[in-house]
Amino acid sequence: MTLAPRPPSHTHWCALKLYLQLAHNELMELETFLRLWEVSRDELAFICDCSVTTVNHWFSQGEHRRFPSEKHQQKLALTHHIWTTIETEPEYLRVLRTMYHKKPRRITY
Repeated sequence: MTLAPRPPSHTHWCALKLYLQLAHNELMELETFLRLWEVSRDELAFICDCSVTTVNHWFSQGEHRRFPSEKHQQKLALTHHIWTTIETEPEYLRVLRTMYHKKPRRITY
């Protein structure tokens, strides 16, 4: 059974605008993120959608040192927001999410 598409409600649009505002306006310094979360350099590269080499430059000293860009700081802030929010998520929402992410059944003919 397929459900017909439905138009997003005002609440949907407000939630999306809030999410996008957070994603574009919130920045988090690398040092702040690392004080809150224990992650590897590989994990930082995944979070920031960059290479491990780029992450390694953030930790280097001297002329080769780089700093996380605004895009990277936005991803750190968004990750922190998601991880903090998921910790306070009610159990019934976790159950619902797992129900919708189950593997599809195989159809045999």
